[in-house]
Amino acid sequence: MLFNNKLNLIGKQIGGYTISTLIGHGRYGICFLARSNNGQTVILKKFRPQMFKKNWKKNAYEAVMLSQLNDDRIPELLGIINEKKFYGFVLEYKPGHTVKEMLFKQNYKFSNEEIFNIGTKLISIIKYLHKNHIVHRDIRTPNVLIDQENVYLVDFGLARWADPNQYPFDLDFSYLGDFLLYLFYSSYETTKKHKQSPWFDELNLAPEQKIFLKRLLRLEETYKSIDDIETDFIRLFKI
Repeated sequence: MLFNNKLNLIGKQIGGYTISTLIGHGRYGICFLARSNNGQTVILKKFRPQMFKKNWKKNAYEAVMLSQLNDDRIPELLGIINEKKFYGFVLEYKPGHTVKEMLFKQNYKFSNEEIFNIGTKLISIIKYLHKNHIVHRDIRTPNVLIDQENVYLVDFGLARWADPNQYPFDLDFSYLGDFLLYLFYSSYETTKKHKQSPWFDELNLAPEQKIFLKRLLRLEETYKSIDDIETDFIRLFKI
């Protein structure tokens, strides 16, 4: 029934936009692909009414942060819709596939060169956010889009202003480490007799590369800044 309710919006006009496709849903909201009257493709992010009422102060973070950022690798906030039964954001559409889609629907295997290119670009985005005192807090495979050579970071619903006590920058470091592991595991081959082992025993990585990932994941001394991470990543993973 809940899924059918989401589909009921397809074809409807909301705030001057015609909804065409459901593209994702989560705990806080639902995302649709939509078109404006002049043919512009956008993303409509509709908040669930109960969750919006409960978390309206937190939802404001996303709008404020996106309105202050100006970078092609991050979706622009184009507007806010506040109509009966529909409160949400109008976001710039970014082309491509999520890394989650590539891994689990397309069974895509990332090469070491691709991992290096994606990693350097994603680290550069995180660097930009941290310079603007923003911690994303949700750098996961569904929130990273790949479009040929372009990498985009989306969904700022959990983003917060950096605070060393509550929202330190290194929260993004552990997410980055976990994200990179997904990329490395995409080409990992198992055997029928294979017994599950820790990633640092399974993956064919150099010792220094493993230490780099362990530092991101807080298994070794944690990195202090995204600049240090960028330097080490380029040094250790460049093909």
